[in-house]
Amino acid sequence: MKRLLISVFSASLFGFVITSAQAHHSFAVHFDPTGLASVQGTVADIRIRSPHSFLELDVQGEDGALQRWEVETHSIPLLKRVNIDQDTFEIGQTLTVSGMPSRVPDRPLIFGLVFETDDGMVYQWAPDTLVPEGGLAADVSATGLERFEGVWGYEADPNPHINAESPYPLTQAGLDARAAFNPLDTPAMRCIPPNLPSILYVPYLYGIEVDDGEVRLHHEYYGIVRPVPLDGETVVAESTGQFGEIMGRVEGDTIVVESRGFPDLEAGMASDFDPNGVGADVPSSAQKEFTERYSLSDDGQTLVVEYTIVDPVYLTESYTGSTQWSRLAEGTPIEPFECDAETAAQSTSQGAG
Repeated sequence: MKRLLISVFSASLFGFVITSAQAHHSFAVHFDPTGLASVQGTVADIRIRSPHSFLELDVQGEDGALQRWEVETHSIPLLKRVNIDQDTFEIGQTLTVSGMPSRVPDRPLIFGLVFETDDGMVYQWAPDTLVPEGGLAADVSATGLERFEGVWGYEADPNPHINAESPYPLTQAGLDARAAFNPLDTPAMRCIPPNLPSILYVPYLYGIEVDDGEVRLHHEYYGIVRPVPLDGETVVAESTGQFGEIMGRVEGDTIVVESRGFPDLEAGMASDFDPNGVGADVPSSAQKEFTERYSLSDDGQTLVVEYTIVDPVYLTESYTGSTQWSRLAEGTPIEPFECDAETAAQSTSQGAG
């Protein structure tokens, strides 16, 4: 067992660390993306879970005494893409973990992004894990709505979303809600998934299927599936109803999806990790309406999702934004995502002193 090493990494590593931070609820509250660190110790516990995973390391300090360090890291799907699962590391194994330290001074906690075993194996997650260079190996031959079918990876914004003003035109109620946000008591810690448009900003896969007059939108994050009828009918997006009533239509080469009938939601307008929340959740009311417009680039390799959100309780006027996705290789699997309540709560509580 070796001692704790604090260091500043290379610019390239720093860049991927910043981008990967976006995927995590209350991330900026708990970890410092500017103070990168490395810790080496013996693995004492391993829990590969979703939405976050945890390891524990016994680390020898300057005085020779052992200290138990906690390592928080990504979910099962994201770790699986860099070949990490429950059996990758072993209890008693020497492991070096690099990442971001806790914002709480001297707390033995790090968010792990790079893992190196004592035999030289390195496991590292970066945003381009979801967007392989070149997209599909062959041109898209499908026509019509079938061109939308496939698995897509979000092109993450390289800029961190950390404690800034929301771009939303917020009412006083919206401003008050952001001011009252408590990062230690959020829907995320209760395994309540983010809503629209937040689920359009997570670095997880997005599957689209077209079948018999219906489009199925499958978000890997939390396993959210939204069936969209294109015949003018309206359906409830999920049994819980938290994604409202949904209907769709085709306008030329664009799929238009309209949702309304949402319940009041604590983070229905924005989650703290996305570019509309930038550090704080924004609630939504039962008056929320959400419209998505799906279009493709000429070569079919890029999916553009433009959205408009209306909620007179929290917005002074409608707001329009967009996200962009890259088509992934045919056969790319969408991994199961089952939120573990214990680790979700543990992740949120990390900001406590």
